[in-house]
Amino acid sequence: MTTSAADARAYRVAARATGIGIGLLAFMIVWLVGARVAGRIWGPPSSAVVALVVSVAVGTVAALVAARRLAGRQLSETR
Repeated sequence: MTTSAADARAYRVAARATGIGIGLLAFMIVWLVGARVAGRIWGPPSSAVVALVVSVAVGTVAALVAARRLAGRQLSETR
């Protein structure tokens, strides 16, 4: 089954939106765990910054990887 350009674009948009959701979920989990762990290692002012930087990096990577995998899977299944 072939898809039109509009269908392919819709699949890419849906994959990116799902990837962003997965990235936000990863961000929240890493933020909660990272703040707890960093609070034990460093003091209060720097532990929040460390947890934020790590969670933003992990969330961004998770969103990009998930979106790329989902978009590739959706487009290969519809061709």
